[in-house]
Amino acid sequence: MKPIIKKKVLFYDSSHADYKRLFEESPIPMWIYDNVTLRFIAVNAAAIGYYGYTNEEFLRMSIQDIRPNEDISTSVEIIKAPMLNNFYDSSKRRHLKKNGDVFYAQVYSHPVQFTGKVARVMLAMDINNKVLMEHKNTELNILVREQKSRLDEILSSVTEIIWSCKADDMQVLYINDSCLDVYGYTPEELMKDSKLLSAAIHNDDKNLVKKETSKVLLNGSAEYNFRIYHKDGSLKYLHTHAILKEHKGDAVINGITTDITQMFLAEEAMKEYSKKIEKIMESITDGFFAVNAKWEFTYINKASEILLNNKKEELIGKNIWENFPNAIGLKFHSELHAAFDSRTSVHFEDFIPELNRWIAVNAYPSKDGLSVYFRDINEDKEQRMKIEEQNKTLKEIAWIQSHKVRGPVANIIGLAQLFNYENPADPINKEIMDGIKVMTSNLDELIQEVVEITNISILPDKPNEA
Repeated sequence: MKPIIKKKVLFYDSSHADYKRLFEESPIPMWIYDNVTLRFIAVNAAAIGYYGYTNEEFLRMSIQDIRPNEDISTSVEIIKAPMLNNFYDSSKRRHLKKNGDVFYAQVYSHPVQFTGKVARVMLAMDINNKVLMEHKNTELNILVREQKSRLDEILSSVTEIIWSCKADDMQVLYINDSCLDVYGYTPEELMKDSKLLSAAIHNDDKNLVKKETSKVLLNGSAEYNFRIYHKDGSLKYLHTHAILKEHKGDAVINGITTDITQMFLAEEAMKEYSKKIEKIMESITDGFFAVNAKWEFTYINKASEILLNNKKEELIGKNIWENFPNAIGLKFHSELHAAFDSRTSVHFEDFIPELNRWIAVNAYPSKDGLSVYFRDINEDKEQRMKIEEQNKTLKEIAWIQSHKVRGPVANIIGLAQLFNYENPADPINKEIMDGIKVMTSNLDELIQEVVEITNISILPDKPNEA
């Protein structure tokens, strides 16, 4: 029996030595602590080197001293838990070095009898970089999710359709919520069945879209307008800008599509309105032209062609003062400049020697220049001048009547009242008749003066025919 006992003792000594060497020479920090008091009983060289405490310092400390203060309560609960009678993986725990550095460690422990005490052997592996990387990845993932959520909110709030599809088969990879308003289909419906997009294209525009798509594949981008039918049957006008990109080794087409229906209808209405205005402007007898800030003709109506004796094709885009240099210095030139500079309307008449006619002008400042209405008043002006001359003559005749004719007439009336009708042979009657004769002669001279003023020839009465 003794040899057998001795053999067992030798085996125990050998195993104990191997275990002790494995503990002390392990490159991983290890220690043994009292399961009741939590004080260190033994530590290996790796723990001393990594944590910075001496062996004596460790033996005066408990397991709580290598944990940050805010983690101590958690560590006590875990370490003293009944389940720790077996092998335990604590996952990641924060440990504290002597210099104050805090790091994450993966801790494993199992029960052991050591120097007659119930203890645990603990192994601590530094996983700080791994944990920090996990934290960083978590933060990045949160940031990515937040940015994606924010981007989704932005893309969902814009009225334009943002989309992406495969270049080979045009399968929709992404499309924002705006497609519902424009096409009447949800993003899920369009990504599930991409043919809905091509089916919505107006038949007359299918070849155009096909041609522009080929241009994207050939040149890398394209921009075009086309029409589609909404799910409810309404016609819509769209503008698309598409760009070819490479994504994860595959060619994709990214694009922005804008609903320009209202803008298109507004432009069409404006064109129709402009046609009506142009038709009106062409039908009026007054001349009308518009010039921009550079004094270049931008519009000329038909009446202007006649009055200016020039075709509109010869004047559009040309400078008014370069084409009519003789107008510089006239009232026409100064008044138009005054209207442009003061941004107020002007109304005036002027004689244009180059046209040899009088014109009446109304000029109104516009956003980009001047709008000018003018008409030929040559006949009106001549008629007014004749009327003015006639009025002058009438005024002169009235003056002669009131100042010269009135005297002889009054004298004749006075002499007639002195005539002795009861005795025609009265000698005074002869004097009265002589006076009337003189006054009548004076009156005749005045009448001749009036005739000369009015250029009226008084012809003698035609003799009576026998």
